[in-house]
Amino acid sequence: MSKLLVFNFIRTIPLQLRNNFKSKVNARPISYSLGTLHKHHTNFSSELEKTINSEINFKNISNLIKFVRQHSKWYRENDYINRHYFNYILLDPRVTNNLRERASHLHLMDVWYTFLRAIFYVGKGKATRPYVHLKNAQKLVDETNSLTLVKDPKLALIVSIWKANRGVLLIRAFQGISSQDAQTREASIIDALGMNHLTNRRLGFYCGRARSLSDKERKYLGIALLYKLMMKFLAKEEKELFPLKKTKAAMAA
Repeated sequence: MSKLLVFNFIRTIPLQLRNNFKSKVNARPISYSLGTLHKHHTNFSSELEKTINSEINFKNISNLIKFVRQHSKWYRENDYINRHYFNYILLDPRVTNNLRERASHLHLMDVWYTFLRAIFYVGKGKATRPYVHLKNAQKLVDETNSLTLVKDPKLALIVSIWKANRGVLLIRAFQGISSQDAQTREASIIDALGMNHLTNRRLGFYCGRARSLSDKERKYLGIALLYKLMMKFLAKEEKELFPLKKTKAAMAA
């Protein structure tokens, strides 16, 4: 259905219904073809893809938070040694494009979709682990042999971001958890996003209670964790991380 037909239809209905309909049409950048909504096709898991193509499934994410509560409760009671770990994700700022500032003008489902598309790596670690990727990428900034970069898509993407005069975005979350807890959270997020979307080169490993979860339930845990990560991301300004030399130069300036 073309936009002309849509708005011709609007003029034929009562004012109150017309205003409601306009608000729904303008809520998202919707494209119509014979009355059918064009859905996003991604490399995400089918469970995650449903949340970006269905309002009902998106709203149902709030019901998936129970998987995070159950997971956290199990680790609080059964694994409370060496809680120095956290999870982190790396994002492409060319995709987020100051998402926090734009979010108020977007439908939350579009914010969700943009956030997910921007993620290119999921990890676990402690201390300064996330910055190891940046240090390794910095060694390849002037690399002319493309085969060297092909060996590690994560580093290649970091380099491409820097060469576009942008910086990598980093979110650290779920801090103060055990190694096995972080390992399981990493695995579930990777399964939800899908290996074909990420630059991770191997699947994660499940520990503890999560071993008994079905494949769908593991992805539901990952979806709920991703939603929490998005809320954390939107609460702060996007801070881009550049090569260390550039950062030092900027500080000196």
